[in-house]
Amino acid sequence: MKTILVLALAVFFNSAQAVDKTTLEKIVIGQSVELSGEATGKENMEGAQAYFKWVNSQGGVYGRQIELKTYDDKRKPDITRTNTEKLIKEDHALALFGYRSTPTVEAALPLLISEKIPMIAPFSGAQVLHQPLNPYLFHLRASYQDETKKMVETLMPLGISRIAILYQDDSFGKDGLVGFKQSLALNRVKALVEASYDRKDLKIDNAVNLIASANPQAVLMACTPSVCADFVKQVHTRNFYPRFLMLSNVSSDSFFKSLGDDGRGVGIMQVMPYPKDIGVLVVREFQHVLKGMDNPPPISYATLEGFVAAKLLTEGLRRAGPSVNREKLMAAFNSMRNFDLGGVKVTYTPNSHEGSKFVELTVVGKNGVIQR
Repeated sequence: MKTILVLALAVFFNSAQAVDKTTLEKIVIGQSVELSGEATGKENMEGAQAYFKWVNSQGGVYGRQIELKTYDDKRKPDITRTNTEKLIKEDHALALFGYRSTPTVEAALPLLISEKIPMIAPFSGAQVLHQPLNPYLFHLRASYQDETKKMVETLMPLGISRIAILYQDDSFGKDGLVGFKQSLALNRVKALVEASYDRKDLKIDNAVNLIASANPQAVLMACTPSVCADFVKQVHTRNFYPRFLMLSNVSSDSFFKSLGDDGRGVGIMQVMPYPKDIGVLVVREFQHVLKGMDNPPPISYATLEGFVAAKLLTEGLRRAGPSVNREKLMAAFNSMRNFDLGGVKVTYTPNSHEGSKFVELTVVGKNGVIQR
């Protein structure tokens, strides 16, 4: 199996190794992401770095090394915009990549248009980023609307109709709220209560009181990892144990650990395959690359998503040819039809940049171990 895996990894680059000596400079890819707070963004970046490092060790793409230049934006939109301007004007990034959080991606959108620079695989599934089509924005992960639909569908066969909603009061949380309400309405169910909290202070006392008083069987949650974990723990202190279901944005190794014993039974939507399922080709590649590293990042959904996103971008660079520029890169993406990244299939056309529709529900078991 090891020989087959190495061959599979090598095949990906066979057509991309011819060196054009006039284009040996690095390919700079720009990223602004939260590195000093929630761990998800950091794990996304580490997964991408692992793949790019492996690509570079194999000779890069057409002989050129890929450099992922990353700045910390602390998940603040104003910092994101400053970082993005620096990446474009000072670092001369070919493309932007792997931004995380709906408000921060929104902060960068005007620059995509004005600078004609593509952004590949933002780690947000917000509908506002999907519709209307932004010609410079290429998604990898399924949308939050896809996730909320699947989430509600899993509850209906169980006869669960008493449902509450917790959401963050910003574009991300409100997108989740709309998805929850639409999916519930399709099943002729109305939420008992909709509780929100302020993104600026993350205080959830009122939301806990409101939802606990409604006595729901399940709580649908669109919140940051720290708030989601805090909410579950606070509800449990009241000896109240509804089903908790969360969007994929919480998926990180540190989040599962932070839940501790309170995590058992928590449902989390995922937009990537299980990162320990070696029956999936891209997971085998992921684990093979991480095993070769001196200090590998954790094997998590967030890390795997960064890895797959980097593989996607590398395929775009390969298709764009030796003398890649922004226009050629975008054209390369727009030519991808049902392209298999090794268990995650993506499609792009000039009229649709949706990428993947992969969504599944996982459940947290004992000691933070994911069950499928």
